[in-house]
Amino acid sequence: MTALVTGASGGLGAAVAVALAAAGHDVAVHYRGDEEGAARTVARAEHAGTRAVALHADLAVGDAAALDAAVEDLLDRCARAVGVPDVVVLNAAPQDHVAWDDLDTATWDTHLVGGLRPTAALLHRAAARMTDGGVLVAVGSVEGLRATGAGTAYGAAKAALHHLVGSAAHALGPRAVRVVGVAPGLVDRPGLEDDWPDGVARWRAASALGRPVLPLEVAAVVAFLASPAASGITGTVLPVDAGWSSGPGW
Repeated sequence: MTALVTGASGGLGAAVAVALAAAGHDVAVHYRGDEEGAARTVARAEHAGTRAVALHADLAVGDAAALDAAVEDLLDRCARAVGVPDVVVLNAAPQDHVAWDDLDTATWDTHLVGGLRPTAALLHRAAARMTDGGVLVAVGSVEGLRATGAGTAYGAAKAALHHLVGSAAHALGPRAVRVVGVAPGLVDRPGLEDDWPDGVARWRAASALGRPVLPLEVAAVVAFLASPAASGITGTVLPVDAGWSSGPGW
């Protein structure tokens, strides 16, 4: 079994790569800028007893032909290094929150051209190589399920990604390729509460469990969705948000 995880040099992507390695997958760790972080992820994945390799690729390119070529090159290098991936986790995406009054075209380009478009291109081209089934996992966000006011462009891009999960699932289902998604809530990290005390306090008050979610918790759900245990699940996006999305709307 082989998995490709984008944006896996740290944070949630690294946790997903390690969880898939623990589940028996050889792992290709995609990164854009943090080579040292990617090397750390590779070492953690190898510690689980499987093969792992770091693959650099910048997919946030404006030219359509250049993006297509970059995606094909990434998949080719993954195939040569650890095999054609039967699991692809689409995690890499910008996460800037820009207030409504500060929105401009460049902000939309960051999230749609720099985030949604390469994700969609990789999903489409990775699926074309899945000749004997496979799983595509898109990492969305609860902000794509429910407007928060914190980041209009980010939320809109994630909502579009959630829609893509459903559309792709129906297109690829006859080929035994499943397409699923996770929608993490506020994901904890070292220093989060110090950096954003007001936001963390509001999240604690709004979520059923009264806390952020851990990267390992989201990664465990991704590993489950990618496994045969989830063979009947496709076309849906599962919130992993400590119950935030179940809160009362008024």
